[in-house]
Amino acid sequence: MALPAGELSADLLAAQERLAQLQAKSRAERLAQGAPVDRTAHGRPPSSPVPSPLQPPPDLPAHLGWDSAAVTAVTRKKNEIGRLGDWGIVINAQSPNLTVSSPPISQSRGVLTANLPISSLSIKFYPDIATGMFQRELTAAGRIWLLLRHLDSNGRGWLDMAAVRAQLTGKESPWRVCGWRQLRNLLAEGEGVFWVREDGRQVNNGRIWLRSTKHVALALQVPRLALPPVALPVSVLTLPIGQVRAHLYAAFHSSRAGKTPTGQPAAPIARDTISSLTHVIPRTQRRYEKAARVHTSHNFAIGGKASETALEEAAWQHGQATFRLNDKKGAQGKTNQQYIAWQLPNSYTGPHRLQPKGQQKRINQALSDLFMQGMTGNGQGHKEKRFYGHGRAAAQAYNRGVTQDIYWADGRSGNGRARIWHCLAATQNAPGQK
Repeated sequence: MALPAGELSADLLAAQERLAQLQAKSRAERLAQGAPVDRTAHGRPPSSPVPSPLQPPPDLPAHLGWDSAAVTAVTRKKNEIGRLGDWGIVINAQSPNLTVSSPPISQSRGVLTANLPISSLSIKFYPDIATGMFQRELTAAGRIWLLLRHLDSNGRGWLDMAAVRAQLTGKESPWRVCGWRQLRNLLAEGEGVFWVREDGRQVNNGRIWLRSTKHVALALQVPRLALPPVALPVSVLTLPIGQVRAHLYAAFHSSRAGKTPTGQPAAPIARDTISSLTHVIPRTQRRYEKAARVHTSHNFAIGGKASETALEEAAWQHGQATFRLNDKKGAQGKTNQQYIAWQLPNSYTGPHRLQPKGQQKRINQALSDLFMQGMTGNGQGHKEKRFYGHGRAAAQAYNRGVTQDIYWADGRSGNGRARIWHCLAATQNAPGQK
């Protein structure tokens, strides 16, 4: 016989009364033995702090009750506010206090890495974004954006403001990078570039919506992601801001060196060129390279046989970098033969691993469409390639006609510190020719 909704059968009432008696007896025995008595179902201690028992919704159907897993899940989900997925942060409806039970979880290529240490985690980073950060002096706010993208393990695109403050400013948090006042300043600084807050300037309430790589590049006026992405260690983002800037700069060199085939050197690049691309002055470049442990290799080019006329014309082209090389061992020809030589710009190898391009082509297509309203003009034309990994490629480029000298690397001379390059001089630049 079915009972009216909300009424319990006599057997169920008797069972509940019997259960209460057994629980009271067990509690009395544990008190007598001095053992802890705060236990949950089946006598197991809780693994993490949980909210206080929730009241069941009124007018339950006849088939539902306190023992229903469905009711428990629905009521708990309804009464918990601001739950951030796998962060281990829960804001109870009765109290605004945060309970941090475990470090954040990151997601890499769809695989959760909850059990990995922070030092082994990395985030995909485009060096061209770093260029925009340096240009607009937004590296500090950009660091916050990268951290929040990593902490958004579910890929929802938004985070709870109270939890963000707890993670980035909490004294016990592994992601602490600043105090809450500085965080408030950085959130205001990056507003509209890296994120959008739904309730304006509130730090403790609402959500922060993270902007995508495409929209961040657009806001930073980066018309194209030319360099492939690198794996930026997440642990770097928690270091002092000077170290963070050093690694953002070093990502440029990591990406350039990663594009070259295995065994071939990275193309030399002048510090003035680096400064124009990264907006980092040469003096700061040297400081960042030392801090991020960027490896530097020197490059030297060898021309034709030395003569007074050839040395004079080479000095006009290469300035004080020109010198006379005495080949005592005969590596280039006869023993003790003298050649014209000059120093080329250095090559650099960054500390970061290269990452797959992924959506880079699609992002560039979207940026091309967004910059169609006259914003893409950067004044840069097509530049001729001057450095090649082997002589065959250099000769093919030379035969197509060049306006600048062509260089190709000597594979036998690479020792990690210096490398020799051979030169195919353009006709108008060849020493001794008019």
